[in-house]
Amino acid sequence: MLLSTPFDFDSRHVFINGVWREPASGQSMDLVNPSTGTALCEIALGDASDIEAAVTAGTHALTGEWGRATALQRGRFLTRLGQRILEHVDTLAELEALDVGKPLAQARNDAIALARYCEYFGGAADKIHGETIPYLDGYTVYTLREPHGVTGHIVPWNYPMQIIGRSVCAALALGNACVLKPAEEACLTALAFVELARETIPR
Repeated sequence: MLLSTPFDFDSRHVFINGVWREPASGQSMDLVNPSTGTALCEIALGDASDIEAAVTAGTHALTGEWGRATALQRGRFLTRLGQRILEHVDTLAELEALDVGKPLAQARNDAIALARYCEYFGGAADKIHGETIPYLDGYTVYTLREPHGVTGHIVPWNYPMQIIGRSVCAALALGNACVLKPAEEACLTALAFVELARETIPR
């Protein structure tokens, strides 16, 4: 069973290495609307091998185009992503309201907040600097801010969009590659976020 949305993804798939694909387990589970107790759709049931594949893909991304992207390029990507989110704000709000069981007005505010996080960290991306540190004559001491690498983001069910915005967008702004694991109880807006990012990233 699939939920009809304008986003081009199958909720029974996981997104790894730039493509939507079946989970390694080949299994899915029902996603339940907490307000009604009825099934909304089926979602992928991933396992440890999917996580390993995602981390490997993230590592490859860091040695590829994403790792070579400048801070300015990362910022522009996040800013464009924020605009794409605003173009779909009402659909994202409907998905969040169905998925989480929260009022539509609150869900819409969460979608707007996600877009604002993209814009904020997009603007901050090229403004994170190191520091020079006073030391002995003849010496130069400085700090250099570098990405951690592949970062993991386990997002709870209550505020998926807001928490994705404040964690994933911050990590991307600094040049990390991200593995996002949404809560199985509330994952539809996370999947939609990934699809919008896929459509937005330069090819």
